[in-house]
Order: sequence, then structure tokens, then C-alpha cells
Amino acid sequence: MKILVYGSALTVLILMSPVLAQDKTLDPNGITVDSKRPQLGLTDQQRTAIQNALETENTEQKTPANFQPKVGDTIPGTMTLDVMPEPLIQSEPSLKQYGYAKLAKDVLVIDPMKKTIIAVLPRKSPTSGKDLAPPDWAKTRGRELTGQAPESGSGSEPAHEPAGDSGDKSNGTEATTNSK
Repeated sequence: MKILVYGSALTVLILMSPVLAQDKTLDPNGITVDSKRPQLGLTDQQRTAIQNALETENTEQKTPANFQPKVGDTIPGTMTLDVMPEPLIQSEPSLKQYGYAKLAKDVLVIDPMKKTIIAVLPRKSPTSGKDLAPPDWAKTRGRELTGQAPESGSGSEPAHEPAGDSGDKSNGTEATTNSK
């Protein structure tokens, strides 16, 4: 019985060896990555359209340490790639196949298949790149969300009173008591 099983397995291996040696199937991912796209030559009008369309997109990400974006370089794996906004694609259809990454000072136009930088555009209004909340947020809105009274920043505006009558101030609705 063992000999029959081993013989069958050996026969299958012998029959499969020419098939395995001549496997010429194409990897679809390899074809896509290796495909040659026409080089994106941005006109000044297209550059302005990209800068204007992406200015209001809330997709800014931190620039990785020691990363200087240059055309032709590959983006770091820690960066995320976003698709071009629909209104931009409608006005500039040639940008449909590209993605972008919005950094503090630059907007990178990226080939999503190869993850290479196609163009580096300066942002119209660059940011510091730091995640800073408004300085008064924790003192006002943050305290309200936790159920605490907000701190007054300058002391000139009156402190917020809780809703309802707490009884600590006279407001004319107190019951009069006769005490002698």
C-alpha cells in the first residue's frame, strides 16, 4: 500500500515538473507597476488648480523625519496617499490617475502605483506642521465637555452661572420668613 502511494506521488511530481518549469503566467501587479505612464507635465494653470483645490482639503499629514521631497523619489511607507478631489478631476481629467500627499509646506503629486513623486508644489498657506490645538480650547470648550465650568481667560467677563436657581443669590422669588 505504501509503495502504491509513494509511486502515485512520484508520478504526479514527474508529470508536473515540465509545467512548473515552463510557467509563463504574467503577474498582473507586475504589469501594472511596470506600465509606462506618460510623464505628467504640469502647466502653471494646472499647478494653480491643484493648489487651490487642495487648500481646503483637511488631509495634512506630518512630514516624516529627514524626508526632503524631490521629484522621482519614492515616498516613505509611513505616508498616506489621498485621491484627487472630484471637482479637481472634473476640471483637470489628466490628474485622475494620480494621488497626492499634503504636507506642512508642500503638496506632493504622486504616482499611486510606483509611490513616486511626480511633482512638488509649494502650499499657498504653509503651516508649522505641528499638531497644536487652540490655546484656549482646554480652558473653555474642553471644560464644558467634561461638565466643569469654563475658566474665564481675562477675568473681565462674568463667570457662567448654572441653569436654574441655586439659591445663593437673591432674585426676588424667595419665600419671606418671619423671624423675631
